[in-house]
Amino acid sequence: MTSLLLKAITILLLAITPAAIVNAQGIFLPASGAVNRGMGGATTGAAIEAIGSMYWNPSTISHLPTNELAFGFEAIHANFGMASTFPGAGSGYSQAENGANPVPSIAWVHHTKNPNVTLGLGVFGVAGFSVNMAGDQNNPIVSQPFAQGGVGLGGIKSDALFFQLNPAISVKLTERLSFGAGPVIGLGKILLNNNAFVAPNADGAYPRGDGTRYQWGLGAQAGFHYIHNCDWQFGANIKTPTWFEPFRYFSEDATGLPRTDSVDVTLPTIISTGLAYQGVPGATLTADVRFLNYANAETIGAPASYRPDGSVIGLGYRDQFAIAFGAQFDLSCRLMGRVGYSYSSPLIDNEDAFFNVASDLSYQHVTGGGFSYHLSQFVSLSGAYNYIWQWDTQGPYNLPGVGPVPGSNVKISTDAHILDVGVNVRY
Repeated sequence: MTSLLLKAITILLLAITPAAIVNAQGIFLPASGAVNRGMGGATTGAAIEAIGSMYWNPSTISHLPTNELAFGFEAIHANFGMASTFPGAGSGYSQAENGANPVPSIAWVHHTKNPNVTLGLGVFGVAGFSVNMAGDQNNPIVSQPFAQGGVGLGGIKSDALFFQLNPAISVKLTERLSFGAGPVIGLGKILLNNNAFVAPNADGAYPRGDGTRYQWGLGAQAGFHYIHNCDWQFGANIKTPTWFEPFRYFSEDATGLPRTDSVDVTLPTIISTGLAYQGVPGATLTADVRFLNYANAETIGAPASYRPDGSVIGLGYRDQFAIAFGAQFDLSCRLMGRVGYSYSSPLIDNEDAFFNVASDLSYQHVTGGGFSYHLSQFVSLSGAYNYIWQWDTQGPYNLPGVGPVPGSNVKISTDAHILDVGVNVRY
């Protein structure tokens, strides 16, 4: 009976993964910290270390063997290029200069005097996008803007940054089963050189979108972790949407007079399930299946189209299913190695490429690996590298009052390198 139950759960996890999965997890980062990155983000069903537990399933902290303080830092470097064609304006290609984007992570886990109660705190960079592309008269999409008589958008600059503070409590209901929950406190900022989510000025140009502060958001999460036996562990967690206060922007109209606009944004609901197998001596094998409800996230999942006043309704992100696999091996008494792989279902339709020239995150397969070296019984140093394979998205120009422009095309090509380092201190 036990064997049949394990097989059924494993088959269920694999069966709900769509066969057409090709892309990754959109605006929300699929992993955090060097250990979690090294395992492809697949730690929902395993108690591995503090950052991975607090990021994907805080209920697992009940089964971490010691108190722990962990620090992580990663740099994401994307190679972003864009080609375009417009009738009468020719074709061209431009490369962005995005540089490296830093993402921090901190987690703390403390077992209280009550052996059934464990406290945790996570501080993470969880989501975002960034594009820094100069204007180029030889590439229609970034040539002189439409409002100035051209056929382009001018230079494209965007920066979206989202952080979360995740306090949580995990309670052992039995020796094998724990339940964890807590609030999710968000902090976010979206900067755009042209704020297309609000009505354009009288001259047809969109106002600046850089006059804003960090906005606060709030959500919650809850999950469970179950240790079936020495070989198998299972877990699941749900994060509600993170609802943000309106993103308010101070800018100017066509005459230079001040104008104030606001945009509503939420991060998606995320449901994660995972399992871990430790039946191989010195090894832990993990698998996660994840659902991200982008379609109901304000602005991010709203239709990629225009309102009557010319403002963009949303980015058109679709719901996603994602799957991740990870493995951790003891290589020596001090050294551990890891490998990981993740992919997920399509994020946007090709016809929505024009609306995502500053936010295309439809990246495909992610592969990587990492290590941890125990400097002492209590301190370990970890590192990880991930490569996001090149992905291409292309579709026609889509203009307000016009729709798709026949004979036009915008193609976005991107790949990325992610380097992560971290320190874990156990006490």
